[in-house]
Amino acid sequence: MKLNQEYTLDFESRFKYVIFFVALFFVIVLGRLYYLQILKGDVYRFFSTENSIKEMTIPAIRGMILDRNSQSLVESRPAFDIVIIPQYVSDSEKLLTLLSEKIQVPIDKLRQKWTIRTKQASYQPIVIKEDATRDEIAYILARKRVWFDMEDLTTEDFRGVEIVVRYMRQYPNGRLSPHVLGYVGEIDSRRLDEYAKLYPGKYIAGDRIGITGIEESWDLELRGENGYEQQIVNAVGRKVNFEGISDQLEWKSAVPGNSLVLTMDADVQGVAQNFFEQGNNGKYGPAISNGKKGAAVMIDVNDGGIIAMYSSPSYDLNVLASPEGSEYWSKILKDPKNYLINRAIQGAYPPASTYKIVTALAALSENAVKPDEKINCNGAIMFGGRPFRCWRKGGHGAISLYRAIAESCDVYFYIVGLRLGVDAIAKYAKILGLGSKTGIALSHERSGLVPTSEWKQKRFGVPWQDGETLSISVGQSYNLVTPLQNALVVAQIANGGKRIQPQFVKSVIDVSGKEKYNWEVQLFEDEGDIDIPKDVLARVREAMKGAVKEPGGTAHRLSRLNISMGGKTGTAQVVALDNASGCKGDDCRDHAWFVGFAPAD
Repeated sequence: MKLNQEYTLDFESRFKYVIFFVALFFVIVLGRLYYLQILKGDVYRFFSTENSIKEMTIPAIRGMILDRNSQSLVESRPAFDIVIIPQYVSDSEKLLTLLSEKIQVPIDKLRQKWTIRTKQASYQPIVIKEDATRDEIAYILARKRVWFDMEDLTTEDFRGVEIVVRYMRQYPNGRLSPHVLGYVGEIDSRRLDEYAKLYPGKYIAGDRIGITGIEESWDLELRGENGYEQQIVNAVGRKVNFEGISDQLEWKSAVPGNSLVLTMDADVQGVAQNFFEQGNNGKYGPAISNGKKGAAVMIDVNDGGIIAMYSSPSYDLNVLASPEGSEYWSKILKDPKNYLINRAIQGAYPPASTYKIVTALAALSENAVKPDEKINCNGAIMFGGRPFRCWRKGGHGAISLYRAIAESCDVYFYIVGLRLGVDAIAKYAKILGLGSKTGIALSHERSGLVPTSEWKQKRFGVPWQDGETLSISVGQSYNLVTPLQNALVVAQIANGGKRIQPQFVKSVIDVSGKEKYNWEVQLFEDEGDIDIPKDVLARVREAMKGAVKEPGGTAHRLSRLNISMGGKTGTAQVVALDNASGCKGDDCRDHAWFVGFAPAD
């Protein structure tokens, strides 16, 4: 009996606890309902009827690009784009027609953009006018005001039309160095897939990225990180404020990109630009006509820093970035002069007599000739039943290495080349870096061509002929080098054989001004020297100085500058390269070269 009473009391106690917790649960639920429907009812009705939260991107400012003296080469400025958000548009045809008339964009172009983007996502904005003018912006904003009524327009007519800010590139001199600096554009599907694997989470559709040049190779440093801001928008896409909600929305500041300080000197680069675009009034030689194909490279022989790199014909980055950019782009793409090619690294040409310095280095290193040995040049040698002529018809007479380089004697190098053979010459060409890419941080660099007997057998299925060695020895036939490669060869001769890596970026600076990276500090600690004896390099250096200072030197005209320098000229004659390298027309014939170093002492 006592046990039953205890059991009953225990059951009643537990039952009371259950009742208490059930009651508490209903109190909480009712309280929450009261909070949601009575206290916050207006707020949630506000969102459930015609309002929503939209996340707006805050674009990051792309970093600047400066020359070695902190002179601005590339900057960013705010630009205002007119965009349409399809989900808020009630009559697309009417809106597109109206906008086409007012902002001077062909209706067919607007329809095409609309069709492409609406197939993807209706909430993604469509950019219909980049870098809109002040009048165009004023027109859009005026007609988006509820109280403003013109031409029988209402706010509903312009719902979904927005003005968004972004940053676009501008250039103090748009023609100074477009091939090196590069340009920025919207990421395409191919790059998006590629970058998703290389840099997970860094890039999304619609991002503006570096497409070419330094803008491309240093994009991760320059681009910064976009921020975002949550906004309350109504049914027509307009931002609205609501007390108690707006201050709870999330936002994140954009992080500006880092700036780059280049090894380039803008003033020296400007001299190269002026030389190609306007000529030199005969001061140093015949003026180069406007648009003439060519390239100029200046490199620091001590560390490989590129001081100047110019490719002609050039184009204007400011025009390319302007509203007229599409038309301009189409024009230069169709032009047979190939404006977009950076001939300093993408143009591979016969090196002509500049290659004689490679043959000379090989001959001295392999003891194929003594420095003071004299070889007789009477204007030609006979080989294989035909004459191989020197550029000087009467010949140079008995000539040593020094004069052979200074006066560019062909016969001397024909004979020395035969002693060496093609493979020995190729060995030293490759030691100097020819036949392979330099590794400079620009895309689409060509490796050039250093022919060997093995290469010809594989390429054509026939053995190498000694007669071809004569042509190779003076830089004709299959030889192909880029202007940057040729500059690198001379730089390594000038610095006594120190191996250097061409570079463009000197340092990276963050938004606070702190240096993140300094190339000079991290400069190839153990690049080593090239495998050519120092005394051999010294003899070739002296001979190159003779080409300038000696009255019979092929570059003697430059002595009037009163600058101690060494150099080597070259003119590649018409050669049969079509089958070997695929180059045709002007790119395979009649190339004038000058390579040199200064000061020479």
